[in-house]
Amino acid sequence: MSTRKFVSGSSVILAGWLGATFFNEVPSQRYPKLEKTAAAVSPQQHLEQAKSESEAEFATFSPTH
Repeated sequence: MSTRKFVSGSSVILAGWLGATFFNEVPSQRYPKLEKTAAAVSPQQHLEQAKSESEAEFATFSPTH
């Protein structure tokens, strides 16, 4: 089998599979339910949280030589 035939055949199969899954309707019951809701966080709180996480990672870093 030549490379050109393999690539062409694979692309046709992949395009068919993607088309079939695109048009397949999935009922909403199959999607997971998200119980949590995002809390409103100010940009300042977000920066403080990111900074504290960064400091915690730096404090626990131990290089191996």
